[in-house]
Amino acid sequence: MPGAEVRAALEAAVVRVGPGMEPQNVSNISLSFATLGLMPGTAAWAVLEAAVARVAPCMNAQALANALWSFFILAATRGVPLPAGYPSLWRLVCGLDVGSFDPTGIRMMFHAHLIHTELVSGDVLDDVVFPSWIVHEAREAWMRSARTDVTVPTWVKEAASIIGVLGVPYEVEHLTNDGYFCVDVYMPDDDVVLEFDGPTHFNTLLADTGEGGVPGDASRGTWTRTPRTELRDMFLKRRHHAVVSVPWFEWAELSGSEDRSHYIAGKLQGAGVRIPASA
Repeated sequence: MPGAEVRAALEAAVVRVGPGMEPQNVSNISLSFATLGLMPGTAAWAVLEAAVARVAPCMNAQALANALWSFFILAATRGVPLPAGYPSLWRLVCGLDVGSFDPTGIRMMFHAHLIHTELVSGDVLDDVVFPSWIVHEAREAWMRSARTDVTVPTWVKEAASIIGVLGVPYEVEHLTNDGYFCVDVYMPDDDVVLEFDGPTHFNTLLADTGEGGVPGDASRGTWTRTPRTELRDMFLKRRHHAVVSVPWFEWAELSGSEDRSHYIAGKLQGAGVRIPASA
């Protein structure tokens, strides 16, 4: 994550070059703010919003997907208002068929649709019309990814094994009832989800000096969850009683199986999971 001085410089650059930005520039800047979870300042946001209105008719399918997804990420996780021209972006999407998008873009469009329908509000949403393929081809592409893009890392297997030893029924790689999300571990008796969050689920603000380490040493920085991970939990909390997150750096600090068992038990009890007394 960029520090305060770098963020200020980047926002100043957006204000300076915004009037001349081309469609791909606008798409990239929007995606960068969203990926890092940075809320643009008032001046930068005004310039970016004006740039979107100016270049949107010239955006290709991927740029539209990036822009829509980015605005939703910021709206849902940072409270940034959707741009006034937001409905016009969807009108442009309606002029494209699903074949205009690559597989990633198709899934981004359905993700944007999900965020629109579940996580954000505002009068500007009322004027939106979705293309018919959003709830057909794009929905199926999203659900197919949830079913097939599945790996079970070693740490998930270990955590699941501990849950089993504690006497709590569980399922690994469980699909939510609507088929939209696949969770690491699900405990059906209490309707609780456990997600093991590896390094890709976090950004870190690097330390400026390397006292006790090298300059920019991540170990001296602060880990923050990515907006995408925040969104995941927002969706899962709408579908389940509770979501338990296990950050990889907390897990890595535990010295052995006994410590990890106590850690998991504490996490589950905090979420209301009933652990049998015999455990």
